[in-house]
Amino acid sequence: MHLALLLWSQNKIEWVPPLDIPFSLSGTFGEPRSTHFHLGIDIKTQGKEGWEVKSVAPGHISRLRVSLGGYGKTVYIDHPDQTSSVYAHLKKFAPKIEAYIKSIQYEKETYTLQQFPKKKEINIAAGEVIGYSGNTGNSSGPHLHFEIRDTKSQKPLNPLLFNLPVTDNQRPQIEKLFLFYPQNNTTLTYSEPVSLQKVNDSTYHTPIIKSCGKMGLGLQMFDRQNLSYNKNGIYIAEVEVNGKKIMQFKFDQLDYSDSKKLFINVDYPKYKENKNKIQKLFFQNHKPLTFMKSMNAEGLFNVELGKSYQVRVAIEDYSGNSSYVIMYIEGTKKEIPNKKLKGKLIEPRLDYILTMNDKKVYFPKRTFFENAIIQIEEAKNTISIGPNLFPFNNPYEIKFKANVVDTLKLRQTFIAKKTEKKLSFLSTTLNKGHWKTKVKDMGDFTLARDSVAPKIFPSNFRPKQWLSKFKFIKIKISDDFSGIKSYRGTINGEWVLFEYEPKRKLLTYDLSDKVFDLVKHELQLEVVDNVGNKAVYKTTFFRK
Repeated sequence: MHLALLLWSQNKIEWVPPLDIPFSLSGTFGEPRSTHFHLGIDIKTQGKEGWEVKSVAPGHISRLRVSLGGYGKTVYIDHPDQTSSVYAHLKKFAPKIEAYIKSIQYEKETYTLQQFPKKKEINIAAGEVIGYSGNTGNSSGPHLHFEIRDTKSQKPLNPLLFNLPVTDNQRPQIEKLFLFYPQNNTTLTYSEPVSLQKVNDSTYHTPIIKSCGKMGLGLQMFDRQNLSYNKNGIYIAEVEVNGKKIMQFKFDQLDYSDSKKLFINVDYPKYKENKNKIQKLFFQNHKPLTFMKSMNAEGLFNVELGKSYQVRVAIEDYSGNSSYVIMYIEGTKKEIPNKKLKGKLIEPRLDYILTMNDKKVYFPKRTFFENAIIQIEEAKNTISIGPNLFPFNNPYEIKFKANVVDTLKLRQTFIAKKTEKKLSFLSTTLNKGHWKTKVKDMGDFTLARDSVAPKIFPSNFRPKQWLSKFKFIKIKISDDFSGIKSYRGTINGEWVLFEYEPKRKLLTYDLSDKVFDLVKHELQLEVVDNVGNKAVYKTTFFRK
């Protein structure tokens, strides 16, 4: 048992659910997302914002964060049992926390910040309201992202281990089963789908499979809890061959390094092709991720000619509901397609600088987890890098020579990702006569220019209007290409706190923040995009 779980069980305190509504989950611990494994659970809030969010146990606030992306507005609380709880995507903090964080925002003249209050500076009781549910940060809809961590190591633990009120009597579902045949380092691992026949509510069979050699399994699967139709992740997966367990996944805890290695577990080519997440029940040429336990070489098994094998796959959710696949394999000679790729071999142990006419591509050591084959084509203003078949460990660099003299054009130019529908801004620096960006993706890259300043217009008021009965000033801001980098608002020359909601393109100022002696007020807002184009909005309003 993990140390934090052992201490929690020894010093068990009665937990309070973080929300006083029925628990409906839109995300479970450990499920694969597009870039990482999910480190908590997502509790649905009935499509609404503003539900009271409560501390699950007594403790003190150890960290507060306000960010435009990521977790948005977030509270971190340390508890006496060596666990920490995390509450993310909040709309607003509770009044005493809001006052604390707002005083620092005004002191530092910034909306986004991260603060680490001293121990016992902000004590919290069990069940005390610490904020209100929302949709801030990288959230696709109103919900509460909730985590439990080991306080000392900060390793995420599965919140369902802590007796949260989640009802689930539905079995996890297996959508697709794949056989993987590992190849050598310059050939793609071949995979083939296996037909599934549902025998009863819990069990699937497959036709007899005739094959041989070393192979592993992959599953496309999901689980649902009561009150939710979301396809969430499973809790346990196991593989047995002839009655002997060779591999187990169990999502009790994770390490942050696991998330970086998502595509060691999830088949990368299939994900890039159609966004399907096929989780491999083996690991090849790597150490296992922390939730993996292998009882056999890498979770692979070898089918010999003339021999028969029974393979049993079991998946289970946290409530103990299970589903199974039973398959029989006969060792028969079979030709496995050998898909060799042409291009430049990139080995993880080496650096590579590939130079073209006025472009460079730099692959540092350990850009990829394994050997990769890269093909590069260039046109006048574009470079194409592919194929997109190899998962990235670290980013690589793309450089374009800056054949521009005009300083304004230099500043406004950047490297963009090119798709059929649009160009996407990439953070670009100009250094030693080259534009440079870092990416963890393949595709077409080109130079683009943004010469248009952001747009600013009032949302809930008019210039020279009396705002005595208003609680907030709301202003819309937008940028057509490179995106908003920064903004600064003042009233009568004093900095004021505009809260920014990028999804709504909205800035909001709470008129109760400051008391001005004057009746006539001069409002000024400066907004800068990611290449330095600036827009300034000035207006006058009246307020007693």
